[in-house]
Amino acid sequence: MIVDLHLKGNLVIVVGSGNEGMKKVSSLLTQDCEILVISSNSNSQITKYVKQGKIKFKKIKLKDASFLSKYKPYLVMATTTDKALNRKIVEKARKMKSYAYASDDPEISDFSHPSVINIADTVQVGISTGGSSPAMARKIKLKVESFLKKNISSEDIYQIKLQKFARIEAKQVLSTQLDRKKFLYGVMNDKRVKGLLKEGKYKMAQGRVKKMLRELT
Repeated sequence: MIVDLHLKGNLVIVVGSGNEGMKKVSSLLTQDCEILVISSNSNSQITKYVKQGKIKFKKIKLKDASFLSKYKPYLVMATTTDKALNRKIVEKARKMKSYAYASDDPEISDFSHPSVINIADTVQVGISTGGSSPAMARKIKLKVESFLKKNISSEDIYQIKLQKFARIEAKQVLSTQLDRKKFLYGVMNDKRVKGLLKEGKYKMAQGRVKKMLRELT
């Protein structure tokens, strides 16, 4: 089962700054969460992200998992090259009631980490083998990634963003979930909205949504 964790506003700690660690950081950048990388070494990518304000970095000589006691993470991802240390980090995180993941030991992790296809920082498609073969998950990802990126249009991306806008607006006007659901489908299928989004006129599409809501009240 693939689960999309709601990480917004929560602290996620990535332990390790190697290839696996940076892959996990990259996958977290679109989640609007607080990212802290803890490692005994830094690199140019970490320095860049820190300067951009996307992540925080703490240099610590990693011997055990005691450093976690200083924090209250929602999720901890252990990606060091030391399997025993990764296991200690997972065990410590669990004692702290945090979700835990070890990149080299899916069996002790609370979840498996899928290969993710990211489209315009809006659509994420996960390819998972349940931890059985991360290598095959990556291979399958490469097979389908180009197809998805070609077939998910800019109009689709605008529609996703507009649906979020419409949902927020509808909650202020429509009292029941059923009414809001019908309205959102109406927005999705509205010819005027489709035409505006196809032309890239997102602001005008927002205006159309507001007008549709007014017509319901």
